[in-house]
Amino acid sequence: MELNQLWELLSGYPTGIYTIFIGVLLVFWLFAILGALDIDILSFDADLDFDGEVEIPGFVGLLHTLGFTGVPFTIVLSILIFIAWVFTYVISAYVLPMVPTTILKFLLGSATIVGAFMMAVPITAKIVSPLRKLSIENTAKSNKDYLGAMCKVTSLNVDESFGQGKIQTTGTSLIVRIRATAPNNIKKGDIVRPISYDESDNVYHVVTHEEFEQSVE
Repeated sequence: MELNQLWELLSGYPTGIYTIFIGVLLVFWLFAILGALDIDILSFDADLDFDGEVEIPGFVGLLHTLGFTGVPFTIVLSILIFIAWVFTYVISAYVLPMVPTTILKFLLGSATIVGAFMMAVPITAKIVSPLRKLSIENTAKSNKDYLGAMCKVTSLNVDESFGQGKIQTTGTSLIVRIRATAPNNIKKGDIVRPISYDESDNVYHVVTHEEFEQSVE
């Protein structure tokens, strides 16, 4: 397949709808890698503990029903959109060309957008399940156990409303949300030390490594 044909498929209807979403997600993950956005920017408090017999209303309840809780929603959304995009591409490449009229192609394309999303939901749930278990294992250790640990800043800066860091744990790294009193000189790559943990916001309040060392002397 030539590049122009591939581009026509990716940008045309219906694949182009999901291609736009993929582009937005790529930009988001680029900023997340650079530390300019928090991976938990879309947080619905969906991973709170509750009695399994209690009905949870609203969007959080829907996430729980679909098995999408316990994992950052940005990860869930990225997997879901990508799988739907693949399904839509396959239909556009191999099925729509056989449809005789433009109207029928439009109707089938519209149905494909919805159908691809519906097919992506159970597959995403299967993929998220082991990630959720891993997330639970990583958080099994009390969050307060990481107070005083070495935390490397991964965001461009840290203030009272934004910040992200990485705590090295056994065999893996724990990405955490961090906050610090502003103004400060904390920047990406600095080592900070968590001094308290806010359970309501799921964030660590940190100070610089130097401030921490001075406080314990």
